[in-house]
Amino acid sequence: MDKWMNNNNFNKILALAFSIILWAMVHIDSAPTAQSTARLESKIIENIPIQMTGQDDDKYEYSMDADSVTMEVMGKRSDITYMFSDAYKVTIDLSKAEPGTSEIPLKYSLPRGVELISITPKEVHVHIEQRITKSFPVTVVAKGIPAQGYQPGTPVADPGAVKVTLGASEMARVAKVQGTVELNGANETVTEKRMKLTAYDANGKEIKDAVIEPATVSVEVPVTLPYKSVPLKIGYTGSLPDSLVLSKVTPEVDSVVIYGQEAALASVASYEATIDLDSINGAGTSTLKVDLKPPDGIQDIAPQSVNVTVVASEMAERTFQDIPITLEGVRSGLSASVTSPAERTISLTLSGASPLLNQLNKDDIKAVADLSGLSAGNHVVPLQVSLPSFIELSNEQRPSVTVQLYSPASSASPSATPASGSAATPEPSTEPDSGGGSVDEPAASADNGATEEPTPTASPDGAVNTSEDSVPPAQAQ
Repeated sequence: MDKWMNNNNFNKILALAFSIILWAMVHIDSAPTAQSTARLESKIIENIPIQMTGQDDDKYEYSMDADSVTMEVMGKRSDITYMFSDAYKVTIDLSKAEPGTSEIPLKYSLPRGVELISITPKEVHVHIEQRITKSFPVTVVAKGIPAQGYQPGTPVADPGAVKVTLGASEMARVAKVQGTVELNGANETVTEKRMKLTAYDANGKEIKDAVIEPATVSVEVPVTLPYKSVPLKIGYTGSLPDSLVLSKVTPEVDSVVIYGQEAALASVASYEATIDLDSINGAGTSTLKVDLKPPDGIQDIAPQSVNVTVVASEMAERTFQDIPITLEGVRSGLSASVTSPAERTISLTLSGASPLLNQLNKDDIKAVADLSGLSAGNHVVPLQVSLPSFIELSNEQRPSVTVQLYSPASSASPSATPASGSAATPEPSTEPDSGGGSVDEPAASADNGATEEPTPTASPDGAVNTSEDSVPPAQAQ
């Protein structure tokens, strides 16, 4: 061994070997460390959303003072950016939180090989409130202008009410639940199958946290021409068999709706549907379908047909005595008195259905002498007789009276020289319905109870027939 140590060649070889070993040790230990240190870096990641876990959304309303965090992390570049959107998660566990306000720490998860340097905030304040549900009507807002001449009707939503779920404090803000339908240029009914609903406060601000059930509804908005409702009247064509009379006529609706321009609508006060009496063959109840057509200038009508129930009965007659005579239209400065008949009443024989005649009393019958335009003197004046529906004068009666018109200042007096030759004593004068003269007439009869006075309509025999509808005269037997 000593021999080798004293050998210069051996010592050179040994020194070279140690040098190689030392070089290798330095490079093996230091190179990886330098390389690893060079690849580590830090990064600030903002707006990482906070995800709630363990919450009971059906029972509670949750609100936090922060909904995202900022993280500073360190790691290799490839690790920091690896699957960024899914790998960085921040959660808050609400499974044990109670109603009220609590400060709860956040939990986080990072990609493998990434370390957290800091997180802001580390904990958040959470307010938990009991949720309540309340029903609200659906409000529909129609936007836009329909086609020219058309107008929108009242929107109909199905369902008409929805349920809103919110925290109690937020629920107090809800003023309405509303959706919007576009009507621009529409000329027919607009239907929206799925109108989205939104909750608003009193200032029109959307309440975004409101849970609305259902979230959409079906809406129908009528778009029509201007319209109005007018009474439905019944007219007649044809005639009943000789022995029959009408006792009741009832349409299934009392009014119809007509559509058209405003000027045309203004000219229509009522609509007459005409039934054909020739289609009724015997006594009893018949139902007739009548088609309704728009009048001139009117574009549409609803309904387009109507059923009319008609009751026909056997004709009967009844005579009514002591029907008082009313004088109307006395010229100013004159007085009037009935001189014939002397008793100033008349008798009338009426025809109609037996039940209607039995219900009738003389107070339902009005006999009026119209003296309009007549001067002083004696005049034979036809009576205008007003009768209830489906009641008529029998045997073509044409009742009339003799009336004396005179000046109160004249020496002549109707009681002194009555036209009939009898000495009729006039009753105290009363103010007539029209004109400025006075009328001597008997006091109103109190034999029967008064009923609603019908409106007179002219009949073919010179009398006036009062009814809701125009009734054709009965056939003579």
